[in-house]
Amino acid sequence: MRIARNLLATALVVGAALSVAAPANAVVSTFATFSSKTAARDVSFVNSGNSVNRLTDARFFTSLNGTTASAVAVNFSFLIPSLAPYVTNVTALYTYNATVAKGSPIASGVSGSPFNQMNLSGSFSFVTTSAITLTGPNFTPHTYAAGSNLLSGTFTAGNIVGTLGGTAGSTFASSVSGGVLVFTSDFLDFTNVVELDRATSLTSVNPKFSKHGGANGALANFRAVVGGQFSSDPVPVVNFIRAVPEPQSWVMMIAGFGMVGFAARRRTRAIAA
Repeated sequence: MRIARNLLATALVVGAALSVAAPANAVVSTFATFSSKTAARDVSFVNSGNSVNRLTDARFFTSLNGTTASAVAVNFSFLIPSLAPYVTNVTALYTYNATVAKGSPIASGVSGSPFNQMNLSGSFSFVTTSAITLTGPNFTPHTYAAGSNLLSGTFTAGNIVGTLGGTAGSTFASSVSGGVLVFTSDFLDFTNVVELDRATSLTSVNPKFSKHGGANGALANFRAVVGGQFSSDPVPVVNFIRAVPEPQSWVMMIAGFGMVGFAARRRTRAIAA
């Protein structure tokens, strides 16, 4: 609920200037979410440049200590009904590494006003920390070993949005906003997906969002607690789902059962004679 409120508030702040045109018939559904396991800040934004021509891009990454990039433990869930019983709030290792391209100032400079930090590109991954076995009537039994890919991806043309002087914001990327977004998973098949969205909330931001004091104009350093959601149109296909026979297959199966029954009756009559 906190994630949804943060994302809604950010959308209202950014407004129409950041909206993207989606197909009229698009039905984008959230299929996965994640949240921090503790209240500790687990992502860091580091911008050490002093000019618009700084030698290094600003970096945005998961970190346990605020300076060294590392995986962090999070709660990960699939919202797809067939997968939810097996993957709801499972512990996953989350790795996120992104950069803001050199010469990308935020589109704001006044405290209390909304900002948009553009040109965010990078990658992310969630991997299992223990084995997960899919069983039951919906699945051909299969066990995913620890270290399996729950969800990973790459993205370009992402954004960080919020309010200067604020302590909450979000990041997002979409396959229909001019960037490239690719998802992969051991559990899901994205072959037929035509639209992808990634949105994360940033809470407990410290120091508060501010513009870098140098001339590069990008966001200044901060740390935050992260959570988020992943959506697509249509929802990806779940791997190892048992095949449901097509209608014509049912007809053939029923006919086959009838022939077996007929043959059995003939054998019974022959024995009796």
